[in-house]
Amino acid sequence: MTQRHWFDGGGSTRWDVGAALLCVLVFWLPVASWAQAGLIVVLVAGMVLRARRPVAAFVLVTAATLAGAALGVTQDPFVASAWVLYRVALARGTVRSLNAVAGATAVTIAGVAFLGTADAESTVRYTLLSLLALAAAWVLGATTRRAALQAEQAMLAERQAAVVAERLRVVREVHDVVSHSLGTIAVTAGVGARADDLGRLRGKLSQIETVSRQALDELRATLGAVRGDGESAERHPQPGLGDLPALAERMRGSGLTVTLAMSATVAVPAGVELAAYRIVQEGLTNAARHAPGTHCEVTLTCADGDLHVSVTDDGPAASALLPRPPDGPGFGLVGLRERVELLGGHLTARSRPSAGFELHAIIPLKEAPRA
Repeated sequence: MTQRHWFDGGGSTRWDVGAALLCVLVFWLPVASWAQAGLIVVLVAGMVLRARRPVAAFVLVTAATLAGAALGVTQDPFVASAWVLYRVALARGTVRSLNAVAGATAVTIAGVAFLGTADAESTVRYTLLSLLALAAAWVLGATTRRAALQAEQAMLAERQAAVVAERLRVVREVHDVVSHSLGTIAVTAGVGARADDLGRLRGKLSQIETVSRQALDELRATLGAVRGDGESAERHPQPGLGDLPALAERMRGSGLTVTLAMSATVAVPAGVELAAYRIVQEGLTNAARHAPGTHCEVTLTCADGDLHVSVTDDGPAASALLPRPPDGPGFGLVGLRERVELLGGHLTARSRPSAGFELHAIIPLKEAPRA
């Protein structure tokens, strides 16, 4: 479907009729002949067509004005043509069209002016006034067109940037959900495969079922939000700080020893809660994947208007929180860092002086406006 621009017609016909009548009253009366009356009809018709057919309207109005000037029945310094030319410039205000219009109009006006009067001073004044009126109309129309097109392009770029940002957000959410769930399932399945009794095996299978169902619920919530499915988002809200105890319990089932300490007593925005949950989720998942059986300590504290989130493990120094080859470039941490920076915070992942790794984030409790 072709986009209809703001300058593609649709102007006010009442203004055009009013301008036409004003030009006739000022420059064309009294009517002394049928030829003059015919030219007035052509002039008014052209000005009325200004909004729908600006180029054709300009040709009609300019021809009527030129003919009237040559016959000596009007002293219009192309004010009517300038009125129509403004609309032409709105629709086709380019340098090439300006040169063509200016050259043809200047030569024609000068020729008609010299033929219509023997007074050189009047001829020069009439020609200059006409060219000035037409130039002013063109410059005003072209400038307005350029400003409107720039605003339209800026709005389009903003919309495209918003679409890209939303896609990246969905990619981060899907990655976090799928990576955590599959990682937990893989670790739990590995432990279950080595189970020496049926009861323990059933427990691990139950944990896999729980993790799978929760992952499906989170994916439904994420995709439902993208589709605008409010009912799905309400039924499966995004996880937050209140879901961390359940996350820690599930990760204990995968073999980790998890200690969770939360002292965030102030109100935490939903976006910050989700980011904190994903940080803890990523840290515990990577620890379970690369340093199974280690002890992980999760702490969340509020200080100086910021939420501090820390996930540490005591595994081998080359292991836990950072994905290692051949696991790839670590898109989880990249996504987490982007998520935290969008909220105005920063994320660090580093080796601990003694052993293991630490994932630490500082997020302002007042969400930063997104660029």
